[in-house]
Amino acid sequence: MLSNNDKTLYALGNRAIETDFVAYRKPLITLSQIFLIALTYYCSFLLRFDFALQKSISDLFLQTLPWVIAVKLLIFLFFGLLRGWWRYVGISDLGDISKAAFASFGVLYPVFQILWRESGYPRSVLAIDLVLTILVVGGARFLVRIYTEHANTYAAQKNTLIVGAGQAGITIERELTRNPLLGFKPIGFVDDDPTKIGIRIHGLKVLGNTSVLSQLIARHEVSSVLIAIPSATGPQVEKIIDRCRECNVKFKILPSVNERINGQASIKDLRSVRVEDLLGRQPVPLDMDSIRNKFSDKVLLITGAGGSIGSEIARQVARFHPKQLLLFERSENDLFKLCLELSETSSNLKVVPITGDVLDVATLRETFALHRPHSVFHAAAYKHVPMMERNCFQAVSNNIFGTYNVALVARQFQVEDFVMLSSDKAVRPTNVMGVTKRVAELIILGLQYQQTRFMAVRFGNVLGSNGSVLPIFQQQLSKGGPLTITHPEATRYFMTIREAVQLVLQASTMGKGGEIFILDMGEPVKIVDLAKNLILLSGYHQEDEIGIAFTGLRPGEKLYEELLIEGEGISRTWHNKICVLKSAAVRFEQVRGWLDELSDCLDAKNVHGLIAKLMEIVPEYAPSREILSLCEVDRHDISREYRRARISLPSIAGPAA
Repeated sequence: MLSNNDKTLYALGNRAIETDFVAYRKPLITLSQIFLIALTYYCSFLLRFDFALQKSISDLFLQTLPWVIAVKLLIFLFFGLLRGWWRYVGISDLGDISKAAFASFGVLYPVFQILWRESGYPRSVLAIDLVLTILVVGGARFLVRIYTEHANTYAAQKNTLIVGAGQAGITIERELTRNPLLGFKPIGFVDDDPTKIGIRIHGLKVLGNTSVLSQLIARHEVSSVLIAIPSATGPQVEKIIDRCRECNVKFKILPSVNERINGQASIKDLRSVRVEDLLGRQPVPLDMDSIRNKFSDKVLLITGAGGSIGSEIARQVARFHPKQLLLFERSENDLFKLCLELSETSSNLKVVPITGDVLDVATLRETFALHRPHSVFHAAAYKHVPMMERNCFQAVSNNIFGTYNVALVARQFQVEDFVMLSSDKAVRPTNVMGVTKRVAELIILGLQYQQTRFMAVRFGNVLGSNGSVLPIFQQQLSKGGPLTITHPEATRYFMTIREAVQLVLQASTMGKGGEIFILDMGEPVKIVDLAKNLILLSGYHQEDEIGIAFTGLRPGEKLYEELLIEGEGISRTWHNKICVLKSAAVRFEQVRGWLDELSDCLDAKNVHGLIAKLMEIVPEYAPSREILSLCEVDRHDISREYRRARISLPSIAGPAA
């Protein structure tokens, strides 16, 4: 691969040559076209008269040549053939040349029949000239393209195989060939489609399938492999990576369509392989029209907007040009960062940052009254399982009462749609976080209202979200390990943040009210496998450099997560990655009763009563040993100590001046 200095000198040299050429490009192109027009016309006479031109025929050629040149130049100018760069010629240019040739024939034939009919002008000459014009004028352009592409390949010293001979791989090959300074020299394709083996694409051969990748790397002295299969499954990517690692070659991957918003493959999208690529999540098909119609020119409110999911919702809905985007977040730093990002990526979007807490009903009412949102995405919640086991009162306040506050105010102001983001931990919950999310689901079902459609979307873990396992592993890797895992058999569902939000947006267009949507999380993944893949992708060897330590399950954690519970009626939707659950109806009076009793437990700091009430509301809730140990403490002692501490606090306000 060229050094930076070599690249700079090479670029400067090419730029100087091109600058000199550009100054005279138009007259040079015109002269070259005149030469080619005269050549094809002369060859037409030679072919017509078997390469034996008599003087009378030669005179006829000379008399008609100026007409041919003048007419063809005017028609070439009309079709744009006297401008452009021949090095970038393509099929569309060949089409223009063919149109120009037929147009020239259509103009010249009747003119020559009128002016030179008595001179014995051979009519077949113009027909032969038509064919030769397409072949010679088009061929000259393609020869220039072939020369420029092959003349520049010396600058690319890194023999490269492209895995995937589909549209994405072909696009990558074309960009590499046109830009040698990238340092990659494509030498062939690899593809598992047996019908493609041996064929040539843009002059490069499909050398074999991925099963012989190791042999191809050795045979062709390959030093880099580019994986250009956006629809590849996790096992397929892992197999390719294993072979690259065995041969000690570098590899990069083209992300899936989920990650590339515009859907177009480009060399700039190539990046190092990440753990999420090994999940093999298939591209999410979206009904873009229904999403655009729902959000375009509408006022949208996102609670918890500074979090991983909330901020991604903001990024994605910004593409659909909402009238206003209300970002409700209590962390001013996270809110500031998101607003700064959106101002750079979506400068025309009207963003309204609101620093507020979902427990602050006055701020919520003020927000809804001032801005009148059409749709609400409720992403604000406490999510860390072990932490919520030790802070159960805060979990109930934020996850249950916070959801109720936002939902009730949304109902009062007749919001069109209310979408709550739920969790797979709400299924047979074994922790406070999970049971509070399940109660929140039941609350919005109880608030179901004619003018407002309430729905929940339930999904599992998202890779890369704040506090999730992947960022923790990456921090541990940066410190040299070991990676800590709770249990060898701990298994979770995973999807990327982008995919989760895409499906949430799609589900929001389907709801008629009262549904709990479940996203297809694919196959569950062992956390230990995730850790091993991350170690290998980071260039380490687990046995030699980075270890894995098992720490035991944390308070409230399960070995396995679920997405369904018995008794819930599940049905498919038109989208193959979204199912819908129709739960039993919940009365609003029942919700108010639950909240009153839970509120009493919060005020009294009554852990025992709180857990008992949660078990009553959600019978499948199985409290953890840690939370039960808190219940063994005399709740009257807790309440008494709480009241004593509160009463003994000195007054904040001093005596009146």
